[in-house]
Amino acid sequence: MPARLVALASSINGMSMTARAVAWALGSSITFQALTALMKALGASLPPIEIAFVRGAAALVLVAVAWRALCDVRTLRDPWIHLLRAGLGTAALLASVYALSTKLPLALVTLILYSRILMMIPLARVTLGERAGPGLWAATLTGFAGVLLAVSPALSVPDQVVGAAAMAAAAVLSAGSQLAVRRLTLANPSTVIVAVYAVVSTILLAVPTAVVWVPPAPVETVGLLGIGLFGMAALFCTAQAYRFAPATIVAPLSFIEIPLAALLDYALWGKAPTWQTAIGAALIVAATYSVTKINQR
Repeated sequence: MPARLVALASSINGMSMTARAVAWALGSSITFQALTALMKALGASLPPIEIAFVRGAAALVLVAVAWRALCDVRTLRDPWIHLLRAGLGTAALLASVYALSTKLPLALVTLILYSRILMMIPLARVTLGERAGPGLWAATLTGFAGVLLAVSPALSVPDQVVGAAAMAAAAVLSAGSQLAVRRLTLANPSTVIVAVYAVVSTILLAVPTAVVWVPPAPVETVGLLGIGLFGMAALFCTAQAYRFAPATIVAPLSFIEIPLAALLDYALWGKAPTWQTAIGAALIVAATYSVTKINQR
């Protein structure tokens, strides 16, 4: 077995930079969907805030390991925007975990979350005064039409309606958090942004989690450990992917998460995607890809 691991490591090291980026990006998508599936499974028996706390604390552990990030906090700028970003990001995490605890299919959760890229266009216009051309608005409206089509079957199931609303709120909050990050990157290193978010989000979730904490059963404890490990692995894989290739190559690869989520839906919960979900997914992918390409010009 050690010889095989050495051979695997050697083969990865022998890849081109782009091939390495693709491998890490695929690893990120797989671990993120495994993480999401675990959170959905545990959401049936544990409070969403408890799951969100474990998910957020995993990032704090990763920051602590990368001790340089904590040292860089001394160069912190724009503290109030850091707090705003942490608040929005924490609320988005909590809303998404709550959505996962409902009967909303995993594929729909993933699709709605992707709409955060589209929501940044009108939010940037309102909060930052940024203007968008006709192409951006057309792509945004196409993507929103895809979201509405994809979630339309869920609107007849009360529990899924609540989940879809929570996930839509998570997408809006996540878009706001990303806009705050855009502002923070003008004066703060990325290590500082990540470190402050990890610390503040863990503090925000710690007290309410302690109040509603439900002692997990042995199998749930294993699941919570898995959430922490998959969370750290997803962050690490994403960072490695962007280390070896630019966003123009890495970002589109994340679209593989949509079929992965649909596959997990069918394998774990016996839910096959509807034709509305399939067509809606195609519209959302096309719209988000168009927005990304237009913004990179």
